Parts: sequence; C-alpha cells; structure tokens
Amino acid sequence: MMSRSMFVGLAAALFLAACASTPTPPAHQNITQIVSTTSFGMCVGYCTTRLEISQGRAVLIREARGGRGAPQNLPEQRFATVLTPEEWDAFENLASNTDLSGLAPVIGCPDCADGGAESLSITGEGAARAISFEYGASIPEAAPLLERIRSLRARLTPAD
Repeated sequence: MMSRSMFVGLAAALFLAACASTPTPPAHQNITQIVSTTSFGMCVGYCTTRLEISQGRAVLIREARGGRGAPQNLPEQRFATVLTPEEWDAFENLASNTDLSGLAPVIGCPDCADGGAESLSITGEGAARAISFEYGASIPEAAPLLERIRSLRARLTPAD
C-alpha cells in the first residue's frame, strides 16, 4: 500500500506537471487607441496624415505643407467614420496580437530619399508601444493590423 505522504507527493507532482504544461492564452490587452501616421518630407499639399482609431470611431486628419507655388494655408482636413462593434473588435484583436516589443523603435530609414514615413502606435492598459518605418514597408509582426489600417485610411482619404 501507498503511504499517505507518498500519495500526497505523487498528487502534488502530477498537479504541478499539469500546470506547467497547460498553455496560458494571451492576455487581452484592453486596447484603447491605435494611431497610424504617414508623412512625406519633400511634398506639397496634404503631406501628413494621422489616423486615430478607438472604440466606435475612426478619424483621419490631413495636414498640408506649402512651397514652390503651392497654396500656403490649406486647412486641416478631418474625416470621421463610425466603427461598428464588430469593426472595433477586429481592430482590438489584431492590436492585442501585434507584438512590437521585439522591434526597434525605428525600422529602416523612414522618409529617406523622399520615400515617406509611417508609424504605428498601440495604446492599452496604460502602456503605449510604437514603431516608425518606411512608408508601405512590410512589418511581419504587424502585417494583419497594418493591412486593416491601410484599408481604412484608403477608405477615408478623399480622391484629390
């Protein structure tokens, strides 16, 4: 017969082994805002965009830069859309599963040779994670989220 202490020891070992091998699901990060920007240094007209995405709403802000005969005082433009709960959930889930922690804050050479710059910032649970990179660059760690953001930006940007 098994002694009581051996039984307790065996039960404890099995319990600890089961706990160690059980994968824990990723924690939902309660994303509060996603911000994506684009900018072009050698540009005339609307050269900078800021897309702010939060629960229930997305706002695209365009700012202009004048020069070489271009209008100097183009007004800031704002284009807003309501996000359905399903749309926000999709953005929130993609942002929660986007791990920027292993990436450098600046990737490549944003806006070098007038190629443009892009940035992505994810805010949730009191912390913000952000990266800057070349406009249109493929960032594998953020690809699904960037694809959805770029699609929304295209939808909100008026044809000039």
